[in-house]
Amino acid sequence: MHICYSKDISDPRVLSDVGDMPIQELHEAQIDDDRLMQCITDCVTEVMNVSPMRPLVLGGDHSISFPVVRAVSEKLGGPVDILHIDAHPDLYEAFMGDPYSHASPFARIMENGYCRNLVQVGIRSINSEGRQQAQRFGVKQIEMRNYEDHREELENLTLGVGDDVKGVYVSIDCDGGLSFRDVMNIVQNLKGDIVGADVVEFNPQLDPAEGQGLTMFVAAKVVREVAAKMSK
Repeated sequence: MHICYSKDISDPRVLSDVGDMPIQELHEAQIDDDRLMQCITDCVTEVMNVSPMRPLVLGGDHSISFPVVRAVSEKLGGPVDILHIDAHPDLYEAFMGDPYSHASPFARIMENGYCRNLVQVGIRSINSEGRQQAQRFGVKQIEMRNYEDHREELENLTLGVGDDVKGVYVSIDCDGGLSFRDVMNIVQNLKGDIVGADVVEFNPQLDPAEGQGLTMFVAAKVVREVAAKMSK
């Protein structure tokens, strides 16, 4: 028996292994960005059509958040609140000319009205555009340098409340910022109905733990805990 968030994750209603997905390098797929984003949205929508399935999507880079959140919002018929845990705000209008880049998903989400409130936690690398975009979209940013001042607030966070919002979406980037324990304290204590989530930016080829794969185990633990938190 494996317990996460006080739930037995061997219960198939919490987490099920349905097999391996074939993976193709993006440059080999020969698909344009708009079509790729729509393909992801369509796949997530198909998952959500099987009640009571909720999408927990794994990256890949952070570009996947836009099409996934789009699917969730359109399927549920309104915006969600988003808890975004990351070292970077990913609010660029475009990065290196690409509006769908890993550095731009939350700009696309906000400008399309798929999110009501965006809370970004653990930011440690931000420039003037990131701050300007946050002000433009009304994003609440809690940077690493100020994290301790907000710890109590973040470990008692309530999102997704109100008639004008359809639940909570959680996006967790593995590229650093908060400690694993801090991330778990925030997620496990989060009050709100999690209707979708993603865990992104883990690359086993860049795992710095001297070949021991420690980041891999932490990322897997995050996935299990989020899945348990999402389950009814």
